[in-house]
Amino acid sequence: MKENTEKIRERVLSLIDSEFESDAAFEREMELGEKTVNNWRRGRSSSFMRILPELSELFGVNIGELLDIPIRDDSSELSDEELELLTLYRKAHVLPKKHRLALKETLEVTINMYLTVHEGKPQRSGRSDKSAK
Repeated sequence: MKENTEKIRERVLSLIDSEFESDAAFEREMELGEKTVNNWRRGRSSSFMRILPELSELFGVNIGELLDIPIRDDSSELSDEELELLTLYRKAHVLPKKHRLALKETLEVTINMYLTVHEGKPQRSGRSDKSAK
């Protein structure tokens, strides 16, 4: 269990470092006491474990990602392309939040533009993505 807590601590601290200019800025955002993150860094406290849901929301990552637990094992209904996109998305947690949001927005805008331009035009045959390789 201690080894798992250490891995989670490293992930949380990495996210704090990538998203906030200082530990104090993060502590203010989360309404934590002074030196809380310093205690996490020194291994004096594991109180971050009690606020994983809040950290997940703040950083835009799934709790499973913080815990390094797959979201689900059965992905058989997903195409290879969907799995590739999901893998990329899960890797994006290391990017600063503003960059993750920009990537998501770019994908949404691109897809929406395509749908708008091609609206009303015949779609390809009903083949699934798995058979359309």
